[in-house]
Amino acid sequence: MAVKNFSKNLRLLCSYSRSISDLCERLSINRQQFHRYLNGQSRPSHRNMLKICDHFGVEEHEILMDAQDFRQLIAVRRPLEHEADPFGEYIAKLYRINPDSLSEMLPFIGYYHCYYRPIEFQGKIQRSLMKVYRDRGYIYIKNVENYSSVKHRSRRTLKYTGIAFHTGERIFVHEREMNAGQMIWTTILYPAQRDQTSVLTGLSLGISSAATRDIACYHVVWEPLGQTIDLRQALKASGLFNEDDPAISDEIREATLNVSRADNHGFVGRPWSHF
Repeated sequence: MAVKNFSKNLRLLCSYSRSISDLCERLSINRQQFHRYLNGQSRPSHRNMLKICDHFGVEEHEILMDAQDFRQLIAVRRPLEHEADPFGEYIAKLYRINPDSLSEMLPFIGYYHCYYRPIEFQGKIQRSLMKVYRDRGYIYIKNVENYSSVKHRSRRTLKYTGIAFHTGERIFVHEREMNAGQMIWTTILYPAQRDQTSVLTGLSLGISSAATRDIACYHVVWEPLGQTIDLRQALKASGLFNEDDPAISDEIREATLNVSRADNHGFVGRPWSHF
């Protein structure tokens, strides 16, 4: 009886969603498996049950209620899926620019060392640790900048979170510093070849961590580390380096130079094949 009630109640909740495909993507649940839930052929694992309940804002004991009682409950308390979220809609529309965004981003999931030359530290190159990962049908990033070598700095690390998507031609990354939230960056990268994990380059525009909160634009380099790494060692290898430090390759040193050619009428990115 519980499985029968669940399938009926799940179909009711799904009526508030855009589509089953969209819902499965948001929940990261296989569509065929989800249809078995809807048809009453199987009941979700504990993990998937939590995903479904959290998404719609109901409790597990509620979604297993008698179908008529559950319908009355939902009539009074509409599921969270029904609530308007303008910012969420905006992000979703960015993803819809390219229906293949998720599949085209999958090869780029993993860890990276990211390089740029911060205006706060002349003659230095920052090497941060970036994680690109998938969750509920979207691609997210976490970025950690290490400033432990800077004695006068009160905060030794800056942590950013954000979202990434593929337009079909370029990779866009929007990220925001987690603590004060004042440093916000948009990065556009040249994608590497699909058949290999390669270095990514591009431009990053945002608000610096300097006290003056300067608007800055940098050439950036993402160096892939793989999907499985020694996290402690990778963090230890991050930080501020002198631009002539042997730990920084000549190619990365050149690729992060923030100079523009005389014949450029703007700050133009450079693909890695240029170096």
